[in-house]
Amino acid sequence: MRAFLADPRTEVLGSGSNILILNSPLPQVAQITAAGWQALIVGEQVYLTAEAGLGLDALVRETTARGWFGLERLAEIPGTVGAAPMQNVGAYGVQLSDCVTGLTVWDRARARMAHWRPEDCGFAYRDSRFKQEEPRWLVLSVGLRLSTRPPADWPPLSYPGVHAAAEAYSAAHDRPFAELTPADLAEIITRVRRQKLPDWRNPPPGSAGSFFQNPVVPAAQASALRDRYPQLPQYATDQPARVKLSAGWLIEHCGWRGRREGDAGISAEHALVLVNHGHASGAALWSMAQHIQRDVLAHFGVPLIPEPRLLGAGERPASG
Repeated sequence: MRAFLADPRTEVLGSGSNILILNSPLPQVAQITAAGWQALIVGEQVYLTAEAGLGLDALVRETTARGWFGLERLAEIPGTVGAAPMQNVGAYGVQLSDCVTGLTVWDRARARMAHWRPEDCGFAYRDSRFKQEEPRWLVLSVGLRLSTRPPADWPPLSYPGVHAAAEAYSAAHDRPFAELTPADLAEIITRVRRQKLPDWRNPPPGSAGSFFQNPVVPAAQASALRDRYPQLPQYATDQPARVKLSAGWLIEHCGWRGRREGDAGISAEHALVLVNHGHASGAALWSMAQHIQRDVLAHFGVPLIPEPRLLGAGERPASG
């Protein structure tokens, strides 16, 4: 097994939810199936360790059902716990790295195990050392810190669509916002995501979720774009000189929402989602994605970076 994992031809996949295969079949594939988890409660802190093969959404449901705060906004994100640190998955203002206390990893190059602290992981927006040094590191388990006590800003409802969904949920359950539980917020997030994204449990159409990262640009560029396009959503980042833009808005205003080229298309519900209506090849989907990149760059001067991992000849996209 060590030789198999050390072989660069071996692709280690989680659930395959965040990849686009440009040329198939893949020569060698491995999958981690260990899916246990355990938790230790110390005061108001919950220290949890989850094995890599566990589904991320399954872990969200387990922890929120117990009233633990921290992962509720990651509800309905497909994929495994082991794959989640690679691009530091996140949604609605939270990232996995906000909860990570450490990881156990396997060094495929040196055939040995290592224990990493969060600062070893190089976490950034949709990025990490795992992604930058791919395919060297294999995540075996992830340590997380959750809480039995809600954060000071509870419940976090500022993102578009979330507040309206929370109002409807609160009215239907006769429960004020302050009394919403982690499981309640996970359900609210689930409803919001299912309005915008194809259900990854029941395709077709198939999708890899949000295909492009929300671009992060210099503040001066963001200001110039705001002057030209006042409706373009912009979000603060943890870097004062950088601003995050809405990739979906940029794509939609280039006229791509709902478009289709054969079986490759853009979702009519959300312009950020590429969909496979049946028999589109990975190459066809990637061709459409590149066309979108060129259009957005030409119209707005903003490069788009794909979120899914691209497997196959010439798969490494330019970072812009």
